[in-house]
Amino acid sequence: MSGAARIDRRQLVRTAAGVAAGGVLVAGTGVASASASDSSSGVLGGWWIEHTNDPPADPEPGTTVVSIGAGGIIVSNDIRPAGSVSNGVWAMDGDRFKATFWGTTDLGPDMPAGSVRVRVRGHLSGGKLVGTFTVTGYDATGAQIFTATGTFTGTRMAP
Repeated sequence: MSGAARIDRRQLVRTAAGVAAGGVLVAGTGVASASASDSSSGVLGGWWIEHTNDPPADPEPGTTVVSIGAGGIIVSNDIRPAGSVSNGVWAMDGDRFKATFWGTTDLGPDMPAGSVRVRVRGHLSGGKLVGTFTVTGYDATGAQIFTATGTFTGTRMAP
């Protein structure tokens, strides 16, 4: 694999990590609303997610903002490093949650954009969302390019 391909793959993993982190956040808020009696602590709103890839992927931390709406819809936006907007869905299983997000990513010069699928698993712990994610990258034809994993922590954003 060429050096340029490695850099492109690293960026794809970083983008996917942001997407994953957003998914975890949304699902975690579902846990909060399911267990809280105060309706103000529901799942709707914005979350700040910090995420890190597991080795051998680039372990540089990233930040994603996630917005949660009614009906299990999740929208995430990579902030650091700046990246794509991703969309997905989530579901609860007891006090645990799972989510799947899809986003696009730039694979490099003269290459069509690729896509990433992020699968998230987590729970709410002490008012924070914590969990893991798996990112799978695909080229423009839909062929799998890589898989990576990581962890995240999320906090509710203040107005």
